Formats: sequence, structure tokens, C-alpha cells
Amino acid sequence: MMTANQPEFCCLLPMNGGWWNDFMRLIGHLKSEDSAKTLGDYLLSINIRSQIEPDSDGWAIWVISEDQIEAGRQALASYEANPADARFKNARQTAAAIDERERQETASYQKRIRTADQIWVRTALGPVTLTLILISVGVTLIVLTNSNPSAVQKLFISNISGHDLPEVRQGEIWRLITPIFIHFNIPHILFNMMVLRDLGALVESRRGTGVYLILVLTLAIGSNLGQYYYVNGDFGGMSGVIYGLLGYVWLRGICDPASGMHLAPMSLAIMLVWFVLGWFGVIGPVANGAHAVGLIMGIIIGAAPIVKKIF
Repeated sequence: MMTANQPEFCCLLPMNGGWWNDFMRLIGHLKSEDSAKTLGDYLLSINIRSQIEPDSDGWAIWVISEDQIEAGRQALASYEANPADARFKNARQTAAAIDERERQETASYQKRIRTADQIWVRTALGPVTLTLILISVGVTLIVLTNSNPSAVQKLFISNISGHDLPEVRQGEIWRLITPIFIHFNIPHILFNMMVLRDLGALVESRRGTGVYLILVLTLAIGSNLGQYYYVNGDFGGMSGVIYGLLGYVWLRGICDPASGMHLAPMSLAIMLVWFVLGWFGVIGPVANGAHAVGLIMGIIIGAAPIVKKIF
């Protein structure tokens, strides 16, 4: 903006002796594999994770959690005393249901999680992000060619000096949002649209079009008002929203890793350095008020427990 639950890993690792057994506790043996599997199903049904494997004494029963060793031994003793007990016979069905639920949870988790290359290269451009880019490009062409200056003036938050939003008070509500579409030169819009393409596509794909649209509008109004009351109404650009999305993705990724939000450290560092340079005037006239308000809003929305369920 410028002025003018994951897979149960014990089942994935080799169990035939070796280093892995050092992390488990042996609670006893059973003679047959079927008996060992029945006990394993019962242990799972009472939330005791176990593993069975053959050895010289029959089938070894291992318990994963040290805190559950005694409970596991009691279950083994009960089974040896009365293997026909109904609770052992019915355990297989319960264990199968638990396994199925965990497979579904794992599949859901893996669908939500994306690696950095998936986020920054393969994320599809959603309808809201595409629309924001197209409108911004269209408005910028009008600005650069000066083909319809009166229409562009209608997009500024205000054309009158002061801080009382006279046009908005008279019903021109769109002015609270439309400054985000105004860009004053080619580098300005190229930089903003490139970053919007990455951050916007990420948030829209992870949170959905409706939530993303609400987030963009909230950030647009907040950052525009921040710049208006900080300086005046003569500004435009998407970077207030961009810094809001940056703060949102940054904190959401920290507070809720399963959200699939991720920021490459270098990308975050570049954006924050650019933010600081703006305050020192190194990169020319920029809307620092919009940047600051957008970033703060994004951080709060991304981190606050109260609004996490909404956004």
C-alpha cells in the first residue's frame, strides 16, 4: 500500500527385537498367536497400546506406555484365568472400530497438513483471490492511463481533508474497502499481487472461500481506517490486507499447526524487514498505518482463542 492425530507409529516400525524393544515393556507371554491377538484387542479396547511378537517362549506381549504396565499385567492375568470371558470375546469388534476411527482421523489430518512446496507451489488460486487480483489490475490500468479519473476518485476512502469520513457518512460505504484496489505504479501492483497470490491462495484453500472473504473485508476496513486516521485519505494498495494475511498465517501456524498454515522463514523475514524499512522512509512513501494495523489485526485473529473458531 502506498500514499498518492497421526498413525500409531508402533505399528509402522519393525518389532523383531533390537532397539525398539528398549522403549516398550514386556508384560508376559501367551502360547498361541490367536490368544495374543485377542489380548491385544482387549488391551486396545481399554486404551492400552500394545504390540505382540513371536519369541522362544511363545508370543510376547509388550506394552508401549510404562504407566500402563501394571494394568496390562492385570489384564493378562485375567485372560489367563478365564480366556472365555465375554469381555475378551467382544474386544475384537471394539478394537476394529477404534482402528477404523483412527485411520479416518489420520486421513483427515493428512488432508489438512501440507508441506511447504505444496503450499507455495501447488495451492490453487481460489475465486476470491482471483477476483481481488483482477479488480486490482483493472483499477490500476485506469489509474495508469488516467482514462476515468472521476471513477478512481470514488474509490478513495475520502476526497475531503479531515478525519470524519464525510462520504462514508453520506452512504458511500464501499469507500471503506475500495482503496485496496488502487495501485499507483507497476512495481507497486506486481509486488502486492505476487504476495497476495501466495498468501491469499493459501488461506482461501485452508479456510474456505466464505471465511477468507470475511477475513479480507475485515482486514481491508481495519487497515484502511488505520491509514486514514494516521495520515489522510490519499492512499491505496493491497498491502494492508497482505500484512494482515501475513500476521494471520504466521500466528495461526504457530498456535494451530494442524491448520496447514505455513510461512517459510525467509518469506516472513523479508516481509518484516520491508515493514520496518517503510517506517524509516527507505522505500519511499508507503502507508505505514495500514501496514501496522493490518499486521496487528492478522496476528490477533490468528492467535486469539475466542476468534479461532470463526477464522
